[in-house]
Amino acid sequence: MASRNYRIVIKGRLSERLGSAFRDVTLEREAGRMILRGENGQARLDGVLARLNDLGIEPMRVEAND
Repeated sequence: MASRNYRIVIKGRLSERLGSAFRDVTLEREAGRMILRGENGQARLDGVLARLNDLGIEPMRVEAND
């Protein structure tokens, strides 16, 4: 099975405390938004999206590719 990379864009920034909930992704700051990058499949992407949902954070955009 090929590795799937994903990119999730959220508006604003995550505090250090919230960012620590996403240890399995790379966090990048851009003007007015945050990019969460990860890899290794649909299950991990689903997990990150579930954590965002639990925190009440709605992604602006989700991109996934093989």
